[in-house]
Amino acid sequence: MLNIDLCRRSTVAILVAWLVATSACGGKSPIQPPPPAPKLQLVSPTQLVRDATSPLGTDVIFDYPRPTGGREPYQVTCNPGPGTIFPIGETAVSCTAIDADMEQASCGFTVRVRVAQTIAKTKFVAFGDSITAGAVSLVPFIRLALSETYPDKLEQFLRQRYPAQEIVVFNSGKGAEHTGQGAQRLPGVLDAEHPQVVLILEGINASWRLTVNQQADAIRSMIVSSQQRGVDVILATVIAATPQWEADGHAGAIARIKDLNTRIKQMAAEFKLGPVVDLYALFDANPQLIGSDGLHPSALGQTRISEAFAEEIVRRYDVPSADQSSSGEMSTLRGRAP
Repeated sequence: MLNIDLCRRSTVAILVAWLVATSACGGKSPIQPPPPAPKLQLVSPTQLVRDATSPLGTDVIFDYPRPTGGREPYQVTCNPGPGTIFPIGETAVSCTAIDADMEQASCGFTVRVRVAQTIAKTKFVAFGDSITAGAVSLVPFIRLALSETYPDKLEQFLRQRYPAQEIVVFNSGKGAEHTGQGAQRLPGVLDAEHPQVVLILEGINASWRLTVNQQADAIRSMIVSSQQRGVDVILATVIAATPQWEADGHAGAIARIKDLNTRIKQMAAEFKLGPVVDLYALFDANPQLIGSDGLHPSALGQTRISEAFAEEIVRRYDVPSADQSSSGEMSTLRGRAP
């Protein structure tokens, strides 16, 4: 009986001790502190590669790097920031993130602005008569705005194709000029403009009065004047005129134009100038490109002249980079309906 009583007392004591202990802790297990937040991190994007859209480079849009860890909200800044004009070459970009606890993390990456294509020559003079100046008709007199002439259209095309370079096509057309006058005028133009390439399209004026030898000698003088100054020459054949224009007081002109074009091709070979831009063949096959006076090209004819010169310029001077495939070479010009 004594042993049972002692056992009961011992059990009660243990129970009381447990109750006291749990009462002291509020009846709950101890509270554990929350785990620490992951460390703030900012992960760099891969290198960005863009093509230049101007000689200054190009504006580059990119997303700010996304922070992880830390505690929101975040503030992320980059220098240079998105939308900045990045120059040609590689530029380092550094980004920084700050979270709600003022913890910081940073990362960096590079932006590479490449030049997909370049051209070996960038300064041109388009030399000629009223066709180059932009006349599309003499009766009635109609002259295009400078922005619609073949030299300006040619400049626009070259700038679009080679946006990383400053390209100039100076319009040196002079109305009513014949080749003899052009041979006298050209040296002064070359000395004033210092072009790398001169485009010569002249010979239709006075073609019914000047002999083929006189015309050819004048063009030969232009070639020599250019080469003496280290200027490349691209020759064009004289465009075709209509039989009606010849009948209106220009007897014998068409035959002389054909003979002069033969001589122009011979001089191109003699001086190793490369192929001529055969505008005669272009206009002879597409008489609708000739304007209402039967002599000057229409506005569309001016566009086709610019395209013909552009194709030869690209053929001679285009310098594609290793980043640029040649699959699209001149695809916008070739195969286009007249």
